[in-house]
Amino acid sequence: MGGLLRLRWVFSRMTGTQGKGSFKAAVAVFWGCLLVGGCDKPREQSATPPQLQEVLAEVDMTIEPLPMAINGAEPIIDKSSQVSILGYHQFISRGNPTQMRISVQKFREQMLALHQAGIPVISLSDYMAWRQGKKQIPRQCVVITIDDGFRDLFSEALVILKEFGYPFTFYLYTNFLGGSGRTLADNEVKQLIAAGGELGSHSISHDFLVKARRKFATQQKYEEWLLQELKGSKEKLKKRFGGEVSSFAYPYGEYSAKVVEKALEAGYISAVTVNGAKAGYGMNLMELPRYIIHGNNDANWLAATSFNGVSGITGGGNLLKQGTGGQIGESEVLVKVWPENKSEIADRMPTIWADISKLGEMIPGSLVMKVSGFGSVPLVYYPKRGVVLWDVTRALRTRECMVSLSMRRVGEDRAQSLNWSFTIDRDAYYLPGYREKVTAQSAAAATDGEGAEEGEALRALRVP
Repeated sequence: MGGLLRLRWVFSRMTGTQGKGSFKAAVAVFWGCLLVGGCDKPREQSATPPQLQEVLAEVDMTIEPLPMAINGAEPIIDKSSQVSILGYHQFISRGNPTQMRISVQKFREQMLALHQAGIPVISLSDYMAWRQGKKQIPRQCVVITIDDGFRDLFSEALVILKEFGYPFTFYLYTNFLGGSGRTLADNEVKQLIAAGGELGSHSISHDFLVKARRKFATQQKYEEWLLQELKGSKEKLKKRFGGEVSSFAYPYGEYSAKVVEKALEAGYISAVTVNGAKAGYGMNLMELPRYIIHGNNDANWLAATSFNGVSGITGGGNLLKQGTGGQIGESEVLVKVWPENKSEIADRMPTIWADISKLGEMIPGSLVMKVSGFGSVPLVYYPKRGVVLWDVTRALRTRECMVSLSMRRVGEDRAQSLNWSFTIDRDAYYLPGYREKVTAQSAAAATDGEGAEEGEALRALRVP
């Protein structure tokens, strides 16, 4: 159609008209021009009429490439992940714990327990990216949040969070900033952000956002105040510290449909409550549940770290590693897995296995393996060797792959679980020596087995 319109324009210039009849006449002129001199004359002797030369000189004859749509591969998102959002307030090194105050020692024990149990800690922005279909997250993971803005977040908790490399979100209410030695100063807030903290709003005054209605004579006055509490705090924090402030924590966990409406109007895209539950894929983003940790009480902690019916962790005694001194790195191998935790492999269809022989005899029916992108998979259990494995049935397409394995020992009611992840070197498949690299990697993780039938089968799969 574009070529036809350009042709019509050319001939309108030649003939001085743009009507349909004139266009037909112009076409005849065009072909006549092309055939000037007749078919019996050599081509090199033909001449382009001056009138056509003048018009063609004004026409852009540059060849332009056709635009081609580039469809990037959409990430494969496993929507079955379970996320526990933890909520903390104050951290104390002296005095007695209370509902809102946890001892520094207890807090570190909890962070160490997450590390030893292999439960990943992700940022709130990672969770949001997952909800937006942009990023995969581990099947079982934790988000850490801290409310109010007490200075002990900087002086006591930050060193522990940095020790384990855990991201966190902290919610501030602006009337509490820099007011005394108990509150965070601006430079401390900036250091928290630089250390991986994501800043959220906790209102201006930390007042009850629903009960405050009784203070106002009219609904309009209440809604104006409510919007200021929400939008005003967001704008003040953004101006003071830069960056986006997109998440809100309801003071005292109190909210209503009107509060949610005004929070959305203020520009928030997520909000957290104090309702203890897992934050799944279909959860309302303005009502994200949190497990508020009440001092040194383990009740909510155990609920938060329970996944798929497996009892929550209490610290120590881990499955991937057995702690020896309570310090990161001071551990011995308790369970061997392949692909190894946090490793990168070339094989896009590996055999995933775990050697759980050191854990004792397991109830076969209690063993459940889940792999990101596949869900529960049909594992094979070799009880004599204590090996659980599954052959990946189709090429892994995502770069990161998460594996979880839950099980229960004979004679015990409490189930245990382990989680690990690995990444795929997706470029290796297209490079020379791919097969040799796959063979070398799998052989490096295996040892020769013993025994009869099971040993032979496992050796064939390069499993110890």
